Amino acid sequence: MPSSITGQLALVRAEMDSRPPGLIHHVERVAAEALDLAAHWDLDPARVELAAWGHDLFRSFAPADQLRMARECGLALTPADEASPLVLHGPIAAAVLRARFAVTDDDVLAAVRDHTLGLGQMPLIAVVILLADKFERRKRERDPVMREIRRLARRDLNAALLCWADWKWVQERTHGWSSHPVHWQARTAWVRDHHFEAGLPGRVREEEFETARS
Repeated sequence: MPSSITGQLALVRAEMDSRPPGLIHHVERVAAEALDLAAHWDLDPARVELAAWGHDLFRSFAPADQLRMARECGLALTPADEASPLVLHGPIAAAVLRARFAVTDDDVLAAVRDHTLGLGQMPLIAVVILLADKFERRKRERDPVMREIRRLARRDLNAALLCWADWKWVQERTHGWSSHPVHWQARTAWVRDHHFEAGLPGRVREEEFETARS
């Protein structure tokens, strides 16, 4: 197995060649978006490209196959996973990239694993892959909101991430879909860690607080 990212990427792309053409085109668009963001945020393009090509490696597999593979990979399944096996394609891909393609970069594996639901604490590469997956060209043509989130990602990745989570929440409420617990926990963490104070009234300076208290 190759130890270089270039060699690993070549193997992953060769594996993707056997996937449906529509999925391959989607991955190409995600990779283009992710590399554009990588240049903007000074990320290693090789690592970003590897994560982009690996993120949907098992997206096209049938739900029953995804459940089977998840068990074979030793993933701990929750009732929410059983009800919606599609969310497992990222964790499955991360496990396979490590075992079969010798990918050991933890940030790359996190990006592949968490690109569907997100996680409270994510490395920058993971945020880039998640967002690129959501607003690649075909998706933003379908939903104009993704154009605005894409524009925002050039200024503030965390704000773009939360805007996507808000959009997702509205979609779920509108269509009567359930929110996966992992995603809801991630969204709660994003609000707490990055945006809680932004929604509060202006903070009192420490010296003013001390004066008022005395």
